[in-house]
Amino acid sequence: MSYFAGVDQLPLECLAGCRCALLTNAGALDAAGRRSVEALRANGVELTVLFSPEHGLEATVADGVAVANQTDATSGLPVVSLYGAKNAIPQEWLTHFDKMVIDLPDVGVRYYTYPNTVFTVLEDCASAGKPVVLLDRANPLGKALEGPRLEMSQASPVGRFPIPVRHGMTLGEYARLAVGEFGVAPGGRLTVVPPRFDIGIKDPMFPDFGRPWKNPSPNLRSFEALCCYPGTCLFEGTDVSEGRGTAHPFQLIGAPYVNSRELLKNMGSCRFPGLILEEASFVPDTNKYAGQLCQGVFFHVVDPRQCRPFEAAMRILDALWNLYPGRFSFRPEHFDHLLGSSRYRLGCESLEELLDRAEKDCADFCQP
Repeated sequence: MSYFAGVDQLPLECLAGCRCALLTNAGALDAAGRRSVEALRANGVELTVLFSPEHGLEATVADGVAVANQTDATSGLPVVSLYGAKNAIPQEWLTHFDKMVIDLPDVGVRYYTYPNTVFTVLEDCASAGKPVVLLDRANPLGKALEGPRLEMSQASPVGRFPIPVRHGMTLGEYARLAVGEFGVAPGGRLTVVPPRFDIGIKDPMFPDFGRPWKNPSPNLRSFEALCCYPGTCLFEGTDVSEGRGTAHPFQLIGAPYVNSRELLKNMGSCRFPGLILEEASFVPDTNKYAGQLCQGVFFHVVDPRQCRPFEAAMRILDALWNLYPGRFSFRPEHFDHLLGSSRYRLGCESLEELLDRAEKDCADFCQP
């Protein structure tokens, strides 16, 4: 085995002899395929309570749906939801542990709620004087960057800090940035156990991990879908389906009013490295346009290392806006939160200006 996540480096002296809580979900597995719950217990860690992010402990609850507290059927441990009526650690549960352990599968994209849950936990634990140990995982999308940095006026649970859309960091690196640069959890104690590779891989991506895919959330069902997600998730902020309710969420986009051939013809000579855009027809079972025939585009990933879906998705979105001015519409607040700015939607910034700004933002973000 060449890839070791933080959980694969147990036992850890820092977890010995104390009661531990664990923020996790079913996508956090060790090299043997065990949940981090079982991996920690097998290494002598005393777990007293589990905490879960959006989608619940099993990572199966639909997006945006509040998750109730429960009991984990396998371990018998209580599971406290941090995605529901209250997104902070309830005061009564802070007395149940001495240290917080975090092991979550992040996806390397700004619009994902798990990092915000981590930041909330860091703040709650700092206030209560509880140390945090984050068992880190490699970023499945590697170190490539895409998209503009978030403007702080658009901060929300799907993006809290001014980083690019595809940010190239692990969850642990992002947590350290949030603490060191953005003032999260002042006075807190954060230890990050970084992932490691035994063989030299300059920029590892998921295929280099040597592990089967495990859904980090219910609609990211393959690595190919994740490769498209930094672009196609933007369609959540429009009336165009992002493929939810089909077998290929985040690879399919479309709507009943779209003509696939007309759309791709309007794209002209646009070519996108690592991606092939294909005409598509589909009928979602749920979500937008459930039971209705939609036409649109299928994102086929042919080279993950070259794939840059943000520009492809924005050019398709721009073409839809121009082709169907009386039909295409935004969900304004959500779209602005995802893109990180309202300028494009309000017509204050052209597509080319947005793409130029995104390129500059990524270059600046890379600077030491």
